[in-house]
Amino acid sequence: MSQIQESYTGQSGILYTTQEVLQEDETPPRRVCSSHDNAGRKYILKYIPEVNYSYLEKEIYGRLREDAKNVRIIEDAIPDKSMFVFKYFRSHFLGLVQQKNLPLDVTKTILKQALLGIAEMHDKEIVHSDIKADNILVDWEDGRGEIAIDQVKIADLEDAAYVPPNTAIVGKQAGNYMWRSPEAHASGPIGKPSDIFSFAIVMIYALSKRIIFHVTDEELDGGKLERIAIVIERQMSFFGEWQSTNEFIGDHLAPDNPYGQVFLITRDGFGLGTPRNPFRLSNSFDDDFKDLVVNMTDFNPAKRITAREALQHKWFNGV
Repeated sequence: MSQIQESYTGQSGILYTTQEVLQEDETPPRRVCSSHDNAGRKYILKYIPEVNYSYLEKEIYGRLREDAKNVRIIEDAIPDKSMFVFKYFRSHFLGLVQQKNLPLDVTKTILKQALLGIAEMHDKEIVHSDIKADNILVDWEDGRGEIAIDQVKIADLEDAAYVPPNTAIVGKQAGNYMWRSPEAHASGPIGKPSDIFSFAIVMIYALSKRIIFHVTDEELDGGKLERIAIVIERQMSFFGEWQSTNEFIGDHLAPDNPYGQVFLITRDGFGLGTPRNPFRLSNSFDDDFKDLVVNMTDFNPAKRITAREALQHKWFNGV
């Protein structure tokens, strides 16, 4: 991170002064800065490529503005610089889980509020397509050694899409490989169930502090193995029940999908010498949690429960 001091005036008339460049990339162009206004309130300024600016402003944030309480929406805009202004949050969930030993009730509160954000998006036919732990923002206070949650928001909607009913995103390997659904690895079709699968992986991370689809360089065996192939094998091992796997391969993947053979070979590679390791049989989690996750990660996207249905699961009772 580098220090930088520049001033921009938003559509609201508020003057924002930047403090640090938090992230900067050239391809694709990306710049994220922390800033403050004259009253000392903190914000995030995010450069949006001009080709995406209008679509995100109108079709994504415009649809969410009135009803999304658990999605971080635009606070202000700087059109001539192609920038959106967002509220600053203290932490993202990825780091908070690593830094703190969160009590189970606090973890459930954060997860439920984040899931509410996904439900709000899905209610408006918006698919996030990049659900991961660091795209969940948390404002919290630490009083007398106890964490009090103020706000939880789903953030970073740059890859989100308005997907009307009976349509899907195709031809796009969406999201980070560690959180992707099987269909996202296969470049679609991606829809609301893809977000649900990814969020289930976030939930497992929240309780275990492990990203179960993270693949180290050592596991690649000097380049002999492909990272995505390892992830697909793990996904099928944990969640690929026979019937749903066959439905996914036969009904969900187009005949000419180049990843079809990868899934077929992986499926047929399990047997006595290479047994599956179903998540539903894990001894590391309680039965209610396993039931919820299994219903969110069915290999057949059509069988996954919705965000609203997941919110009603008994694992969230009392939250």
